[in-house]
Amino acid sequence: MKTYLSEIFSSVQGEGPHVGERHLFVRFCGCHRACRFCDTVGERTNTVLIEKVPGSGQFEQVPNPLSVEQLMGIIRELNEKKTNRRISLTGGAPLLQAQYLQKLLPPLCGDGHSIYLETAGDMPMQLKSIIEWIDIVAMDVKLSSVTKEKNTFPAHWQFLKTCRDWDVDVFTKLVLSAETDEAELIQAVEGIKKAGGEDTLIVIQPMTKAVKTKAVPAGEQLLRWQEMAGRLMPNVRIIPQTHKMLEML
Repeated sequence: MKTYLSEIFSSVQGEGPHVGERHLFVRFCGCHRACRFCDTVGERTNTVLIEKVPGSGQFEQVPNPLSVEQLMGIIRELNEKKTNRRISLTGGAPLLQAQYLQKLLPPLCGDGHSIYLETAGDMPMQLKSIIEWIDIVAMDVKLSSVTKEKNTFPAHWQFLKTCRDWDVDVFTKLVLSAETDEAELIQAVEGIKKAGGEDTLIVIQPMTKAVKTKAVPAGEQLLRWQEMAGRLMPNVRIIPQTHKMLEML
């Protein structure tokens, strides 16, 4: 079995409560969403870019698609010294490749890796097929007023409940723009509370300027939204994309 990947590199986690941890990022091609704030190339690429010296900006190109065995070999080479605390599966949308992950994750876990899944949080059936091998889920809850797509709240709540049912460490992330609809924001927070419980961490991530939009929220907006969400949930943090501030991958 093979799949298409766009990048493999070691860097610091730039988002959420695990910010600053060293992760080995495995970025999958393809995404079922078209969020207005996203600048990640989602199409399949002819080659995988592999940064063998972290932070060097020098990439080796390996032909796509990669087999599970090929990817395992690359990961073992890049993480030979066990520098990375976790393997971060990102994209695109990794869960689009759930069948591939069913083959990849057992040997990854067998090598002693902690698996961190970055996800749109709207594919609960695919999650169920691999959740036994996942340690941490970084789950987006997407607002239509921000993404400019129809929201998928029912799928989000089923996804979050699945994480809770399996006792997986999960946090929710709300990317917010200056165009955020506050009624929709409160609806999202209420849904998180009902599906995940009051102890679910909510990360408000201010949208970064992107090609398709410049609607970056102001500080006053972010603080107001934190206060609004905080009336319903006890743990609401504002955490920006720190890797972009540092100009790192």
